[in-house]
Amino acid sequence: MFKKIRDKINDATQQGMARGQQDFQQYAEQFRRAAAAQGHDITPQLPTPQLAAQAFRNLNADPDMAAFLALPMDEQLRQQQELQAYGTELRRLYDTCEPATLVIRALEPTGRKIAGQAQYTATLEVTRADGTTYRTVTPLITPLATIQQYAPGTRHEARVDPADPAKVAVFGPIA
Repeated sequence: MFKKIRDKINDATQQGMARGQQDFQQYAEQFRRAAAAQGHDITPQLPTPQLAAQAFRNLNADPDMAAFLALPMDEQLRQQQELQAYGTELRRLYDTCEPATLVIRALEPTGRKIAGQAQYTATLEVTRADGTTYRTVTPLITPLATIQQYAPGTRHEARVDPADPAKVAVFGPIA
């Protein structure tokens, strides 16, 4: 009797693993197609055991990323697209807008996590190239590991959209 139960459990486990593999391949292909539609070529790479071990260590150290990876695939994709749009806007501001400096005056967590990264509301004191200074509030998305560089009172390189000075991108700290 024990052997029959063990065999049934083994069969069920193998069937479950096969279904899981099929689901994984289906979602991976869906993600690849979505990325390709946006002009990105994603080449699957098999992780080495060392990379896999490092990824598990990172998950233990970053509970926000672990929570993100536990979300349904559709929600992960939506959040990744939101984070990519944020990054694209930062790149646009960096490439095409006016250089400035700023001081972070306040940094408040919004409580939202986007693709495992925390979103904050940053109150900024911006100094434009012509010397004019003004305050504005902008969203800031950053991993928990780098939030210390955005502490209130820190100075940063920035870019300001001349057509809409409220659009400010915060970049590297200025020593």
